[in-house]
Amino acid sequence: MSRNDLDVYARAVAGRRVPAGVYHRLACVRHLRDRERARRRDRDFPFVFVPARAERFFRFAQQLRHYKGEWAGRHIRLEPHQRFRLGSVFAWVHRETALRRFRTAYNEIPRKNGKSLEAAIVSLYATFFDHEPGAEGYIIATKREQAKIVWNDAKRLSESSGLGGPARLQRRITVLAANLHRDVFAQKLEPLGADKDSTDGLNPHLIVVDEFHAHKDRGLIDVMETATGARRQPLNFQITTAGDDPMTPCGDQHDYACQVLDGVLVDETFFAFIAHADVDDDPFAESTWRKANPNYGISVKPEDMRTLATKAAAMPAAANAFKQKRLNLWVNASTPWLSLEGWRRGQTVWTPDALAGQLCFIGIDLSAKIDLSAVVLLFPPTEARGSWRLLARCLTPAKTLEERARRDRAPYQQWVADGFLTTNPGNRIDQTVLQQWVLDAQATYIVQQIGVDQWNAAQLVTNLMNEGLDVVEVGQNTASLSSPAKDFEADVLDGLVDAGGNPLMQWCVSNAVVTRDNNDNIFPVKKRSRGRIDPVIAAVVARKLAATPPDDADDPELVVA
Repeated sequence: MSRNDLDVYARAVAGRRVPAGVYHRLACVRHLRDRERARRRDRDFPFVFVPARAERFFRFAQQLRHYKGEWAGRHIRLEPHQRFRLGSVFAWVHRETALRRFRTAYNEIPRKNGKSLEAAIVSLYATFFDHEPGAEGYIIATKREQAKIVWNDAKRLSESSGLGGPARLQRRITVLAANLHRDVFAQKLEPLGADKDSTDGLNPHLIVVDEFHAHKDRGLIDVMETATGARRQPLNFQITTAGDDPMTPCGDQHDYACQVLDGVLVDETFFAFIAHADVDDDPFAESTWRKANPNYGISVKPEDMRTLATKAAAMPAAANAFKQKRLNLWVNASTPWLSLEGWRRGQTVWTPDALAGQLCFIGIDLSAKIDLSAVVLLFPPTEARGSWRLLARCLTPAKTLEERARRDRAPYQQWVADGFLTTNPGNRIDQTVLQQWVLDAQATYIVQQIGVDQWNAAQLVTNLMNEGLDVVEVGQNTASLSSPAKDFEADVLDGLVDAGGNPLMQWCVSNAVVTRDNNDNIFPVKKRSRGRIDPVIAAVVARKLAATPPDDADDPELVVA
């Protein structure tokens, strides 16, 4: 691997020589892993890193000048973390087409770390110097006046900076009240707000989303993204700090970015970088401030952080604002329930046939009509193996699969092709498929009990009982599932749950969030979770059965259906 600034920075962060939160570090680990994949020319990785592409962008940026504050008049100097992030966006290209790899760049960074200035530089470069004739660049925000903040930065840079010796950007770019354009190539850069009456006829090459966390719906973002279809290598450059509502477009994007960096989901066109404190860090320690703010000591002033931290320590409301804006922590957000590291540690390679004739418990989670339903077979540890084995089968309607894959941002089609997800015809769950799965399991394994919530399951329960199976009702509530959920959590943390590397199951594990009451009882909650968790619920139901003797008729939480 050749030496360049991006690799040097990534190695320093990955090697913990530069303080960084987990997702900051994972972004660097991903870069180094991809560099190795490119070197090996992996068949499923058609991308290559071209340092000259990054250097071209750096040369452009370094000829621009600051126009305000303590650095006014000085040439812009990109810091190592900026070179890593921005260089990555422009240096990774497709090996055959040489077109840009990353079509979306999600940058979630605390305040005062230079996000707006970066966005202005990217706006000028991608609109006017990206070799895209007729390029249209749009800076979008909830209000047009907010969008004009970054646009004004771009305007001021074009007015105060030199490019190519004595030539000035303003000689190439015409500046109007809300428009920068270059007529010779029909290129333009404009601010755009969600309050604009119409977005008809737009053909964006560049979209800069400012303060993504402030967008309460995806209306304008979706319109702009769908309008890029005619472009060869469009770029959606998103900047934000952490928000306070995970159930927003930015909350969804944050979760998606985490899952890409965690390796739960694969999206080779999505660049993600999150600078943050970790949830267990002391928010009032300077080491935490340095960890969360890559520009600490430069644009992020230690004395300013001390003042804000003193106020935050005395005022709960100020504490939330400090954590959100200065440490980049999502306040009022639930943390993931299960240890992804522990889950991965437990995975091995095995086939269902290897479990033939072994004892198992079955948990069933029935979804609403159109989502995922799950049947999970749980095999207790044996003398030969010390872990629980989990065989998950998931079902979903075929007719709405593509639409729901976009909604859930999950590779359902790939999981169907790989055999991890099954579809039935139509647009609703066919419970007879689930019934047949249970009957097939009975013929192959020693099925001890089957647990299911009665909701929407009366006919399925009746059919299974008519087949002579031991079916019990397990209510999906805190009283019923708290104890087995804690057992399952501990097993996952210890690397003692093995689903054979099932990627759909891993995705659901990464999605799961629990609610917790005053007595420390927990319950996995679908509505608060990142995405689907149906097989996780089914696994917890099976775990409850495995902990309860099947002939224990006095257990008030096990009621024969």
